[in-house]
Amino acid sequence: MAAGVGTLRILVVDDDLLLARLVKSNLERPGRIRAQAVTSAEEALSLLAHERFDAVLTDLVLPGMSGIELVQRIREADRSTPLFIMTAQATVAGAVDGIRAGATDFIPKPVNADALLDRLERTVAERPADEAASLPAGRPLDASAADALFGSDPRLEEVRRTARRVAEAPDSRVLITGESGTGKSLLARLIHDLSAAPGRFVEVNCAALPPMLLESELFGHEKGAFTDASALKRGLIEVAQGGTIFLDEIGTMPPELQAKLLLFLETREIRRVGGVHPIPVRTRVVAATNRDLHQALREGTFRHDLLYRLDVVSVEMPPLREMPAAVRELAERFTREICSDLGRPVPPLTPASFVQLAGYPWPGNARELRNCVERALVFHGGGVLTVLPPVRPAAPPEPAAGLTLAPGLSLDEVERRYLRFVLERGAQELREIAESLGISRKTLWEKRRRHGL
Repeated sequence: MAAGVGTLRILVVDDDLLLARLVKSNLERPGRIRAQAVTSAEEALSLLAHERFDAVLTDLVLPGMSGIELVQRIREADRSTPLFIMTAQATVAGAVDGIRAGATDFIPKPVNADALLDRLERTVAERPADEAASLPAGRPLDASAADALFGSDPRLEEVRRTARRVAEAPDSRVLITGESGTGKSLLARLIHDLSAAPGRFVEVNCAALPPMLLESELFGHEKGAFTDASALKRGLIEVAQGGTIFLDEIGTMPPELQAKLLLFLETREIRRVGGVHPIPVRTRVVAATNRDLHQALREGTFRHDLLYRLDVVSVEMPPLREMPAAVRELAERFTREICSDLGRPVPPLTPASFVQLAGYPWPGNARELRNCVERALVFHGGGVLTVLPPVRPAAPPEPAAGLTLAPGLSLDEVERRYLRFVLERGAQELREIAESLGISRKTLWEKRRRHGL
C-alpha cells in the first residue's frame, strides 16, 4: 500500500492550513514518511479515490463534513487503513462516536510530532501487509439472510428474527448455545452481516489452541514478550476493531484467560502479552458453546461474572432432530451445493431420495447430514439419488449375570463396575466398545486409566 519500499504515505486533513502544513512538515522524514495536507473532508475523499495512503490523520471539526463523518465515509470503502482523529476537546462521548465510526485512535492537540510519528509507524507495522486485500468484500444483507440458517422451520425463523433485532444494537453481547453442527458460527456471521459493522468478522476457536498460544492470538504480544516473539503481533480482538469477534467453544477457555477476557469486556481495553499501555478496542463480542455453562459454574471451571457479562442476549440453536421438515430441505440444498463444487449435474431427486433420513436422530446435526449427502454423491452411479443415514452404533449391552449394582454404591463405583463388565464381555475392539457406550476412544481410555482397568 505504501508509495515505496520503507516509505509511508500519510494524509493530513485540517481546515487550518497553517496547522495542516505544520503537522505535515513535522511528520515528514526522507525515505521514511511522506505526508500530504488538505483542508476539507471533500478534498480528502477526492484524493483517496485516486491515491493510496498508509494512514489518515483528520481534525475532528471541519467545515461541512466533520472528521467523524469523514471516517465513516472512508470506512465504507476501506476497512483496514488506520484513521486518526485530532481534537483539542476530546470527550468520552466523542471517543465512543469516533470508534463506532471506525477511527483507530484519537490524537490530542497540540500534536506531539514525535509521539504521533511513533504511533503511526507502530499502527501501520502492526497491520499485516495484505490485511486490506484479505478482507471479505461482504455480502448484501438480503443475500446473507437468505444464505445463513437455511430452513423453513418456525424455530429457525425465530432465530433469524432474533438475529435481526440484535444486529440493531451494536454493543450487545450474544451467547449462542447448541449442539455441534447446529450452525452457531452461521448465526454469529449473520448477526455481523446484518449489523453492517465497518470492521471485520474474526472467528476464534478457543478449544483449538493451548492456553499460552490462545492468549497471544486473542490479545497479541509485544516484540520480545517471550522467546519466540521476534516481532510485534496484533491480537485478533484488536483486528476485529469496529466489527465482531466470535469466540467459539468459549466453555473451554482456561480460567486465567477468562479473567483477562472479563477485564476487556468491562474496560473495552486490552493489553498485549508483554505490553504496558492499554489499547482501546470497540468490537461486538459473540460467544458460542456446546457445553452447559451453568454446570461448568457448579464445577468451578467457568466464572460467574464472565457468564453474566457474555449472556446479554442468549440464543439456542435447535438440533436437527427436532426439525424433521428441515432435514429434506437441507439435504436438497447440500446436494445442489456439492454438485456445484464437484462440477457435476444435479441428479434427479424424488421424495424417495431422502425418505430414510427422517427417522435418524442426527447427533452430528447439519454437518453429519452434509457428510451423508456428499458420500451418496461420491458413489452415485447415475439415475435417481438416494441418500442413506449412517448406520447406528450398537446399543450398550444390557446388565446381565456377573454385574452387581447394589443400592448405596457411589456413582464412581457404579461406572467402574459397569465399565469392567462391558470390557470383560465379548471380544469387541475398543472402538466398538466406545461407540456402544456413546463416548470417544480417548474418553474410554481415560476412564480405564482412572478406574485401573
